[in-house]
Amino acid sequence: MTQPAVRSYRAARGTMREYETVFIVRPQLNQSMILDLVKRLVGVLEKAGGRLIKVDSWGTRILAYPIGHCTKGIYLYWRYLGGSDTVAEFERNLRNLDTVLRYHTVKVDEDIVPDARPSEVTEDLLAQVADPGPDPEEVARQKAEAAAREAEAAAKAEQEAKDNEQKEPS
Repeated sequence: MTQPAVRSYRAARGTMREYETVFIVRPQLNQSMILDLVKRLVGVLEKAGGRLIKVDSWGTRILAYPIGHCTKGIYLYWRYLGGSDTVAEFERNLRNLDTVLRYHTVKVDEDIVPDARPSEVTEDLLAQVADPGPDPEEVARQKAEAAAREAEAAAKAEQEAKDNEQKEPS
């Protein structure tokens, strides 16, 4: 049995509010675990009467400060339609998941006709979102190594040029 959606008296009939939520999950999660989490949260939204518009993965990033002994986290962005009860249920589920480190929800717009906002979410997109992306520390290490190799090659080329100048008679 679904509960009727909580609407404000100010809201126009047949409209919903648009929200966006960004949450950070633990970096130890693999692709299948993230996909299970995403599917669970999609079900929560649908059961609460909301409608998912967009979902995106911002990848693994280094956190400004450690959260729950984690220095990195996987950022997920969700945009959806619903009422205040939808947000409350969505956040309650995020709060109860051990894999979620932090979340933040913002109301984007009011009085949205649900049919006016098409959903961009497909099964392929959900699979792409489940990809945690490259480790930022590994990417930084590879860039530093590449820069060191380039600097070494430039120094070697400069030394060879100097050696060639000295060998050539004036």
